Amino acid sequence: MSTSTSDIHGRNLTQDEIDKIAIRGVIDRYAYAMDRRDVELMRSCFTSDADLSYLSGLRRYVGGDAFADSLLANLEPFGAINHSVSSLNITVDGETAQADMHIFATMVVKADAKVLIRGVRVTDEYRRTDTGWLVSKRKHEPFLQYEVPTATIAFPGITERQD
Repeated sequence: MSTSTSDIHGRNLTQDEIDKIAIRGVIDRYAYAMDRRDVELMRSCFTSDADLSYLSGLRRYVGGDAFADSLLANLEPFGAINHSVSSLNITVDGETAQADMHIFATMVVKADAKVLIRGVRVTDEYRRTDTGWLVSKRKHEPFLQYEVPTATIAFPGITERQD
């Protein structure tokens, strides 16, 4: 893996900055894998012995494979989904790191023609591995949820298709 040590302004990045960028990459990969229902990409986010607690402990997984293998079944009730990360804080301590963030999931519930929006506080522990940083422990704790009816997608002022 090639790593540049300078940013867009030409200054040298510290190892801490490089590590934080790599960890943010894991977080973004997780959200992308979730939204695309990509089981193999999801596997690449976790250690084989990851301790994963979801929905405030209602779901527990040991190992990234166990979580990835449940992905399609867990997402089956939903149509379109989007996971957005905010309020992210990453701290690095040598070969381990922690991240504390909010993830907002917007999910279309197929059976009810509604959109569910859930805010989740996620606290992660990461371990540096031969393949890069991976999640080794996760706490997923919902703190907000609401539902609204779906609406037809409309483009005001546009009434017909132009090819």
